[in-house]
Amino acid sequence: MGKRKSFKSPSVNKSSKFTVPETPNYNNMPPIFSLEKIAGDNYCFSKLDDTDKKQFAESIFKRKNIDWKDIYNLDRHGLGLEKIPKSEIKGTIPSFITEDMNNFLVFRFNGMKPMVGYREKNIFYVLWFDKDFTLYNH
Repeated sequence: MGKRKSFKSPSVNKSSKFTVPETPNYNNMPPIFSLEKIAGDNYCFSKLDDTDKKQFAESIFKRKNIDWKDIYNLDRHGLGLEKIPKSEIKGTIPSFITEDMNNFLVFRFNGMKPMVGYREKNIFYVLWFDKDFTLYNH
């Protein structure tokens, strides 16, 4: 029989420290706007005219250095936002929106024209562009 080989156990570095990273405070970050989950109906980005598309880009650019905590305190018809109950939406609500989500957030992207979606961490997911004010009662 052959000689058994033994493996050396890894040494434990008793001086090393294990640190858990802090959970970031997303309210102290500006929003990231995402079109990843936008509805593919009449309220889709592709249904906007060139002026609305340009104004959408301008509206997110203007908010790029404003933290969420500050946005909540700004005018809802300016760079701020407002909440609307999920029950007021007339369009089709995507199936991934859970029952416990009671409200959507509304930003203005061109004058009074709203974009409606929801927030997850520091990301605002746009679901609808309400260019003709028919998505909910205004």
